[in-house]
This record gives sequence, structure tokens and C-alpha cells, in this order.
Amino acid sequence: MRLNKLDKIMEEEGIQCSVVLSGAAIFYLTGYDYITTDIGNAVALVYCDRVPTLIVPVLEKNRAEAKVGDKIEVLSYSYSLIGERVFKGGLIDAIVNKINPPKKVGIDMQNSSSSFYLSFKEKVGDYIDISKKLAMMRAIKEEEELELIKKAGNITTSAMRIGSEKIQNMGITEREVAGLIDMTMRNEGAEDYAFPSIVAFGENSAFPHHVPSDKTIRENDNAVVDIGARYRNYCFDSTRTFIKGNSEEVKKIYEIVLQAQLEAIDTIKEGVKASEVDLAARRVIEKAGFGKYFIHSTGHGVGIEVHEFPAVSPTSNDVLKENMVITVEPGIYLKGKFGVRIEDTVIVTKKKAIVLETVYKYL
Repeated sequence: MRLNKLDKIMEEEGIQCSVVLSGAAIFYLTGYDYITTDIGNAVALVYCDRVPTLIVPVLEKNRAEAKVGDKIEVLSYSYSLIGERVFKGGLIDAIVNKINPPKKVGIDMQNSSSSFYLSFKEKVGDYIDISKKLAMMRAIKEEEELELIKKAGNITTSAMRIGSEKIQNMGITEREVAGLIDMTMRNEGAEDYAFPSIVAFGENSAFPHHVPSDKTIRENDNAVVDIGARYRNYCFDSTRTFIKGNSEEVKKIYEIVLQAQLEAIDTIKEGVKASEVDLAARRVIEKAGFGKYFIHSTGHGVGIEVHEFPAVSPTSNDVLKENMVITVEPGIYLKGKFGVRIEDTVIVTKKKAIVLETVYKYL
């Protein structure tokens, strides 16, 4: 367990209790993988005076105990079922019972709903928001985490190869390719997908978050494939744009995006501001005259969540550190025509970034 990292945050903030609501942070600190369940905002880790308590719905009690063993107390709650070690009431009441106010409390409010916030503030009073520090806590990856991300990358590579092969079949649909990609990831050992797979042909590729449809690929369509496996709760993220036919316009845009990505990757090392990585990519695309068609940030952190700290954007104040894992994914999107995006997941080092490529990206 990594509760010593939470101790450090609490010492810095001068707080006696922490309430962790983020599923990713709870998994990171305890090993309980609430992030893969579908029970909503219903779990908390309460850490007071170095005593951890995992609070879960009664339906999750047995699984939570199996995950954390006897190292952490598991308290389940229920409004209707009362039994041994079951708290009568809801999540907030169970949290307040454990905190036993008044105490100085830190909570990751970024992961709370508005109703939770209002009720929590009413019952606990003042608090310190520790959301950003919890996110930063997970940003620098341990060696074991890097290996799990690499394994997720290997699985993603197998799926990307399947995607690149299947789009050569005239008449195949976006939905069919996405299904084959997802099946490959499962067959290769992924327990889930980091996000819903994106497969977009032709004019649909101008939509960065396109949902695969029954559109079939045509002779001169390009195809954007954005996918990522989740392996043992760690994510990967990769995008490739495949070009069919001989469209000089698509090739021109592709070369601009590729150059932008390569220059951004070249800037990555410990101590560099994440905004500088974004600027390096954006500068290339703007110089080519397509700045207004690059409509998103250049990247983001990857780990237990597919989007996490740091932000690789024009306004980011985050500074890269060794063993952070980020994406680099510039793109150009021409509505009604096509879009191009190229993305790699990379590991930050003290010198040159380690690029975890999936399939070949050079024309």
C-alpha cells in the first residue's frame, strides 16, 4: 500500500483526516479496484490519524475485504439491510461517523457531486481540497506501474494491427472494425478498454470523438483509429491515421501532423513545462496555416485513468518529471472532408522520452 504518500500530503496541509473519493486514488492507495465497478459515487477511503477505513455499499463488502485483506478496515453501509459491521445510513453519514468532527479534514472535492459537497460541508464544516495533490501523487509512476502500462501497450499494439489490416477490406464498417479491435484486446488479456474505441472513416475522421457507425470504408478514405487497452487497471492510449488511395491532400496534412508530433516528442524531458510540449506541436501546425483546425490540447497523463495529471495543454503550469507517462496527439480536422491524428504514449526521462509506439506511423 502507498498510504505513506497520503501521510505526506496530510503533513503538508496540516490536516488530521483525509476523505478520498476518486476510484483511481482509492485503488492506488489500497488495491481496491472500485474504478472497474458500476456503483456510482458510492465509495470512500477515510484516513484519520493514520488509520484507514474503506467505506463501501454492502453489496461490495465481501469483494472489498478480499482485495484489501486485514490491512484496512472495511465498513459497509446500507439503509435497508442491517447486520454485523454494516452501518445504517448512507455514505456521507458513514464518513462523518468515522471522522468524528471537529477535525481538520482534506477531501478530493473534484471527484464529488454537488449534492455530496453540500451535504458534506453542512455536516463537517470547513475542509481543504486535496484533489490536485492526490492527482499529482499518482503522476510519477513506479517501475511496476510502468511495466503494466507497457503490457497494456503491447495489447493495444496487437489490436491496432488488426485494425490496420481490416480497414483494407472494402465494405467493412467502422463498427465492425471497432468490434474486432475490442475482441482482440480482450483475447490478448485486457480486462477492459481504457475508453470506447474510436474508428472513423473519411469525413467522420474530422470528429475527434466520433462514435463508430455503420459507415463503410471507401477506396480513397482515410481511417482514424484511436484505441487503448486497460490491463490490471492501467491504461494505454494510441491513435493512428491510415491512408487508403493516393490523396495528396490527406498525405500533406498527415506529414504536417507527424512533424508536429515528432517535434513535440523531442521537447519532452524532466523539468520541461507541459505547455512547452503543446507549443512545439502547435507551432508546426500554425506555421503550416492550419492552427485553427487543431482544436484540442496536445496530450495528457496516462495511468490508472486514461486522462490524468499532467495536462499537456497551452495553459498548463504542470512541469514534467521523470517517470511521468503522457500522450502526444496533435491533430488537424477539416470538417466535411477528413481529419488526421497521430498519438503515442511516452515515458518522461531525464533526457530523451521513451516512445511506446504501436504500429508504424511514417508514410
